[in-house]
Amino acid sequence: MASILDDTVNNPQEVQAGSQTAAGSIKKSLQRRGERLVELMSRRFRESGVSFDLILLNGSEHRIGAGSPGFKLKINHPKGISAIASFDEGIIANAYINGWFDFQGDMIEVYDLRQCLQDRHLFMSLWRFLAPLLLGQVSVNRTAISTHYERDHSFYLAFLDEEFRCYTQGVFEAPDEPLPQAIRRKMDFILEQCRLTPGSEVLDVGVGWGSFAEYAARKGIKVTGVTIAEQSLKFMQELSARENLPITTELVDVLEYKPDKKFDAIAILGVIEHLPNYTEVLACFDRLLKPGGYVFLDASAQLRKHKKSSFITQHIYPGNHSFFALHDFLKSLTSMPFHLKGVWDDRHSYYLTFVRWAQRFDANREFIIEKFGEADYRRFRLYLWGSAQCFLRNTLQCYRLVLQKHE
Repeated sequence: MASILDDTVNNPQEVQAGSQTAAGSIKKSLQRRGERLVELMSRRFRESGVSFDLILLNGSEHRIGAGSPGFKLKINHPKGISAIASFDEGIIANAYINGWFDFQGDMIEVYDLRQCLQDRHLFMSLWRFLAPLLLGQVSVNRTAISTHYERDHSFYLAFLDEEFRCYTQGVFEAPDEPLPQAIRRKMDFILEQCRLTPGSEVLDVGVGWGSFAEYAARKGIKVTGVTIAEQSLKFMQELSARENLPITTELVDVLEYKPDKKFDAIAILGVIEHLPNYTEVLACFDRLLKPGGYVFLDASAQLRKHKKSSFITQHIYPGNHSFFALHDFLKSLTSMPFHLKGVWDDRHSYYLTFVRWAQRFDANREFIIEKFGEADYRRFRLYLWGSAQCFLRNTLQCYRLVLQKHE
């Protein structure tokens, strides 16, 4: 298998520089490798329940799986053959980002093939745990946040809802609701559960593009936002000045934040995944809250706290970002001065949110590629559609939690 799938040619156009004999030999080699790939994929994905059409370099189409095909996989480069034949999702993801193959059709079905792949990248997995010990959590956070968020805000606004710019899930009551309506429901939920009224002071951890901060400020609530992303700081300073809103934003890690006041509530939307030491985080909340104050948090979650794909580690959330583990968090909560007021399951809502983000992202494909490059488009397309599939299939979960500090 290895000799057939070796990358003997990096570019099919190289055949133009050789003799007819060499060109014929290369063409036959590519054909053999393509045929072998069809054989391997047919065998590997036989029990997957997924059907699709594979288009090889010579333009020939081959049906993989039984039934009506949900998508087409088109090979663009000989290296795409070898990458797919590895059946390693990290290698395959990198090949897609490089443009060595393309998908056309149902991206959810594409991701249903993950059950048949492996993802073994030992050094990358080990470094996630070593980095915080060697460099410190604050330093790791700063690097990880910079990698993900330090793009011009127009990149994110190309897929987030236009009204709220919220980078976490909406709360849907019906699957056909507009995303802004679902986001507004969530914002009202936060204000109600945390008993926030005009004049209340709230700390927004990881303020992002001001979705919650702006909504609360327009209700007369005083908002302090903390962020470690320069782009977020710039965006929020311009927003609060332009709209004359009672929002103050500071560039500081919440773990190092030492204000001269305490808050009525803390809102932390989609950030605790970057803060896996729950006891440390809860101690920080205790330090920042008034007695009787509230915490709202939401998070994408998983049963195994530190399970994360190599693609997410390499391209989306580096460092020791870890999906929220509800059982571990509740264990830490037992030793801290907080009541658990409620837990809400938002898994399906996050699926609906990610689908809307992915659809809008694809609709803005030309803008994204022109301004940020095709690799960034492909990288985030994998992330958005892959996340939608994970929430749909329950390999990821999502929760809202409300805590209250002891009086």
